[in-house]
Amino acid sequence: MNTLVLLPTQRGLRFARMESNGQSVGGEYISTSGTVAKLADVTAALIALGQPSQVDLVAIRALYGGEAFPSPIMADSAARERLLGLGAQAPLCVGQTVDCMNAATVAFPGTPVALAFETSFFVDLPVRETTYALPPEMSESIRRWGFHGLFHDAATSELGYRLRKTGLDRPARILSICLESRPEIAAVYGRKPLLVTSGHKPAEGLPGETNAGEIDPAIALAIAADPAYGPEGANAILTSKSGIHGLVGRKCSLAAVLESKKSRLARARSIILYRMLLAAGSAAAALEGLDGIVFSGRYASSAPVVARYLVPQLELALALPEGSLPWVIHDVPLESLVAEATLPMLYATN
Repeated sequence: MNTLVLLPTQRGLRFARMESNGQSVGGEYISTSGTVAKLADVTAALIALGQPSQVDLVAIRALYGGEAFPSPIMADSAARERLLGLGAQAPLCVGQTVDCMNAATVAFPGTPVALAFETSFFVDLPVRETTYALPPEMSESIRRWGFHGLFHDAATSELGYRLRKTGLDRPARILSICLESRPEIAAVYGRKPLLVTSGHKPAEGLPGETNAGEIDPAIALAIAADPAYGPEGANAILTSKSGIHGLVGRKCSLAAVLESKKSRLARARSIILYRMLLAAGSAAAALEGLDGIVFSGRYASSAPVVARYLVPQLELALALPEGSLPWVIHDVPLESLVAEATLPMLYATN
């Protein structure tokens, strides 16, 4: 069974052809991957790499699905209409998903297309977490979301399984830390998220590689009011030139900041880790304790640096014995998670 996983990005289209083994998919099954300008180039890229172009399922990672999509779906005309109805909530994300879905239908006629939504995991966040202190007419359409749901879902499921094997006989209280270019922390009780650092848009929350994270809204208004920048300039500064980029003065990955020995990155590292500590403390409070921590994301290999900083302070704050708070790394690529989320649907329809 061949699954073509598509990850639309601002700079192009990441793809990976996955081979399933029974009903399981994993990183070891990625036979080829790359980035192309448009979907029509995927088949040519597969042939050039000597890989068969046979595709049994096209699986698309969708950044936003809102409350209308609490789980993965098979794409059809009804799903397309529901997606288009979300255009006002997240026009760029929804438009990108619809364009990719339409292109997949043309490029692979007759092949089933499935969508896995990053926001699905956070549909059932508690009202206390989703609600902003805004007038009622606004708070109904503006709510907090998480945007790395596929990572959090898989990672907490794995840690929960491990904790049950150690004898835990209740839902696990898990701190899930996703180390992506826009890092995200979630508090998860069993399979239910209670808190997430992101907000109405992915740029809210923790500082990332290029985004400022949570700031006083007056700052954004002040920058936008400056004739030298205006609203578009303010948006570019806060989402493309802030975060690590702003602290270091150049583009730099989260992994480089966390792991580098260079003193010029030490200030950025201390700020990022401190913000993670504050968020972790909030998550522990929301969960009324912690049973374990799980790291995921493309920079999951940098987890030991974060753990060395966070774990001792959390153990101290929670009055836990030193070395008693377990932490693990769930280092599974996003392509695999998209395939894992959508493949069972194909088997269910056959």
